[in-house]
Amino acid sequence: MSRPSLPIRLLDGMGLMLAVSAVLALLYYWDPTRVVIKRLAPKAATEFDRLPEGVASLPASERLTVRDAADVDHRRARLVTKIFGVPELPRDVMPQQVIRDVDKAPGAYKKCLSPTGPAVVHLLSRMDTIIMRGLACEAAYYRGWSNLAGIDELTGHMVKRWRNYAIAYFRPQRPNGRLILYQQGLAATYHDQHRVIQNWVAAGYTVAAMNMPGYGDNTCYDLDRYCADPPMADRFATDLAVTFLPPVVAVNYALAQQPFHGIAMIGVSSGAWVTLVSAAIDPRIDASFPVAGVLPLALLRGKEESARSIVEGLTEITGVLDLSVMAADRSGRSQVQVFNRFDRCCFNGPRPSLYADLLGKTAGRLGGRHRVLFDESHARHKISRWALARIMEVVESTGKEAP
Repeated sequence: MSRPSLPIRLLDGMGLMLAVSAVLALLYYWDPTRVVIKRLAPKAATEFDRLPEGVASLPASERLTVRDAADVDHRRARLVTKIFGVPELPRDVMPQQVIRDVDKAPGAYKKCLSPTGPAVVHLLSRMDTIIMRGLACEAAYYRGWSNLAGIDELTGHMVKRWRNYAIAYFRPQRPNGRLILYQQGLAATYHDQHRVIQNWVAAGYTVAAMNMPGYGDNTCYDLDRYCADPPMADRFATDLAVTFLPPVVAVNYALAQQPFHGIAMIGVSSGAWVTLVSAAIDPRIDASFPVAGVLPLALLRGKEESARSIVEGLTEITGVLDLSVMAADRSGRSQVQVFNRFDRCCFNGPRPSLYADLLGKTAGRLGGRHRVLFDESHARHKISRWALARIMEVVESTGKEAP
């Protein structure tokens, strides 16, 4: 039998190498094997199973101090004043501009900074193009969704020629009477969660999707589209207002369109901190879900420390544990905090176990519900399918009588 030619042998060798590489990649990146790898790491017990050395209890500065409804009302008024300059939540503030049906007619926009095309193009693109993905540039990818009536873009010019907000408002054809606010974290945009949003819309949920300041359309890069109108009132031209006004505007706008018998807010990573504060100051949010983030400041370590800037000035009024209880301060309100135990980024391990029971008991005395869940299904910094299933169980059982 003749021996295969050299080119054939080289191709066979390359095929074998590709097959082996594919298997190794699958084993390394597949969530179940990633969990096993994390568990077998040399410092796994220290990082994922034990409390950090020297941390047996929370310091006095982080203790839960909210005791009753009067405490909640007092702290809420102080927080709202700190953020918005007035003691009442700005329930009358509406978008400066509403661009209807962006999915069908995006309207005029500046050249896209975001990459277009298959997902692999996004992976190979520079980070600044990934985090600047704009709705008008991505609109074509949302057409044809099941049960989607249209996407409206809600915008407001907050800091002159510098900061604006842009909310993507997904309207279902057959709404189920429930609203979901989705807050994306850093280093990504809500477009990265398009499959999750698509499933919500298909199920009848109205969805208001938001990015962090400076991400996606939350920038005056496109001056004509987002920052041509005069800026809003000066009291909204602060870092705190820029971060925490969009969820309030989203709820204001949604309730002006139709009544809802349930409003939920879900946020991941830095978006978890926005969700924590938003649910604490706005009692219209029935259920809130900070995911892969949110710890008492004294427990932060490494890259988690950057979260301090999001709540700077607020934790002087009330701590993280108080904010958690304020989001579940009465009957019909609940909060579920989800932590990825093996998260390769941050906010991992068992630290929330220090106070989980206390939050549940305190919220219960006020009439609400609070739970802390540990997701052990993966080792990524994300909202997993397991977490989404637990979240939607609560969303579907929370709220008022159907309108």
